[in-house]
Amino acid sequence: MSPPDSGNVPTVETERFRQVIRHLAAGVTIITSSLGGEPVGLTATAVCSISATPPMLLVSVTAGCRTALGMEKSGAFAVHMLRHAGRRYAEQFAARGHHFAGVEMGHDPDTKVPLLHDVLGWFLCAVEQVVPAADHVLFVGRVLQCELKDKAPDPLLYFDRSYRKLAPGAEPGAENLEPWGSPQDAGLPGWGWP
Repeated sequence: MSPPDSGNVPTVETERFRQVIRHLAAGVTIITSSLGGEPVGLTATAVCSISATPPMLLVSVTAGCRTALGMEKSGAFAVHMLRHAGRRYAEQFAARGHHFAGVEMGHDPDTKVPLLHDVLGWFLCAVEQVVPAADHVLFVGRVLQCELKDKAPDPLLYFDRSYRKLAPGAEPGAENLEPWGSPQDAGLPGWGWP
């Protein structure tokens, strides 16, 4: 399936897009990989699940950055979900300088991808697809391993240019919601089925 020709389609202004998209709440993550045997990483919110069968994630990173190069060359990456108490990692991996200074971590023995210890959980992925998209690169990763490290999670969230925290307690009603759509919705209008 080829994309439609977008040459004549009007596009919203960048600033308007930024004003609206910043209201899409997202979990804050650290993406890590290895480049020439050295750890590389960055802070990202553009992460989503694609499938549970097989387990796959999609991440979007800036084209040409060291982390994107590491992901392409090594063929592997990890996505680390941050605890609310881990916002210093979000700042450290978003700033210039040595991202891994003072960070407790191990490495996957096969891929050499850094795995951070003090996180809510992580996913180790093998790169399945690399898709250039404007000034970013989309990586589709097959999840090889994952671990929930905090059994009472308190995730670090990002909304409207601020860090946020979940309110205590859960609201009922999302028991059947899956991030990638659910099988019981197949064939219903609005789910992309004819």
